[in-house]
Amino acid sequence: MTEEELKQFKAALSITAVATALGVPVVRGRCRCFFPTRHSHGDRTPSVSFSEERGTFRCWVCDDVRGDVISLVQIVKNCSFLEALNWLKETYGFLVPGAKSPVQNYAAAPNISPAVASAQVHTTAQNASFVAKVAVREAALEYTSPEPAKELVSEDERKKIILSFLKMLSPVDKTPAASYLARRRIYKPIWDKMLLRTIMDYGALNNKLKETYDLEVLKYVGLFSEKGNLRYYKHPLFFPYLDAKRRSFYFQARAIDSTVVPKELNLRGTVPFPYNVSALDGRPGWVYLCEGVVDTLTFLGQRIAAIGIPGVRSFKTEWLPLFKNKSVVLCLDKDEAGRSGTEYLQTVFANANIRTVVLGDGVDQFGKLSMKEGEDINDWFGGKK
Repeated sequence: MTEEELKQFKAALSITAVATALGVPVVRGRCRCFFPTRHSHGDRTPSVSFSEERGTFRCWVCDDVRGDVISLVQIVKNCSFLEALNWLKETYGFLVPGAKSPVQNYAAAPNISPAVASAQVHTTAQNASFVAKVAVREAALEYTSPEPAKELVSEDERKKIILSFLKMLSPVDKTPAASYLARRRIYKPIWDKMLLRTIMDYGALNNKLKETYDLEVLKYVGLFSEKGNLRYYKHPLFFPYLDAKRRSFYFQARAIDSTVVPKELNLRGTVPFPYNVSALDGRPGWVYLCEGVVDTLTFLGQRIAAIGIPGVRSFKTEWLPLFKNKSVVLCLDKDEAGRSGTEYLQTVFANANIRTVVLGDGVDQFGKLSMKEGEDINDWFGGKK
């Protein structure tokens, strides 16, 4: 496997799914540390967090407990890099670049409908999950998982807390967030349509949340850090992921200061569906798939049907039925990661008999009509950082 193929393989894996397959109980993007004796009270409050968009994990107490999906396998199974990679290749062989996926046979068959082909993608993932569970059982002597973290609040209560938090935020009109969006050529009609929000007084909001909810609950839900403060001090612009009823139980926060790294900070947990999922309405037509919310908003401002994903590795095969009757224009950033991600998504959609084209294919000879190296969709439309 070449270095590029390894990058593509890791990008296709969900680190949370791999953790679950290894027997690690992940709840709301967190689990207890693999070395509980290093922690006071045996790490009663889970200290290891998972980032789906980056494909990484980190313990906030143990400096050496961090890394990517391969590092996770190494720690849990106490094995070498090569052994960890081989376990992943055996467990998720259908995602190895160049490997023939069982789904391809169905997609190529003339009598199989797109719906059936899509279902086969699920079957493949389920088979991989079954293989992973068998591997975990065989590795029981190597790793004993801690007791599952206690749920401090129910799922319904968690959703109510997220909704309550978003209602505490301010509209972006006449705020620094508005200036940031305007520089990116994203204007008020889109702010209002997508219910964009911002933090105007961080201290007041931080205190109000502490007065309203127990601190451990705020940490559990993912709004507060282990140090006991609201996580979004440097990320004051919020993009709610609206469901069919225009409610939001998940969001992405954005830094408006270009020096802040990372630029985005997502709510902990799994991305429930693509951003602007209402564009996947089941009616025949085209939809533009973007890398990130800002690019999606850029297209919406041009009245182009678009959806967004935080990153390639956040795309889930269980979302494929949402694309019923749609053809997809892939609009990822024009860089090495974007090209690799485009190839991966082409394979995923092709296996489900969903047509894709790549934005810019066939217009490179026109120069200014195609994105330049390093550009994204917002850059292409004249947005300024």
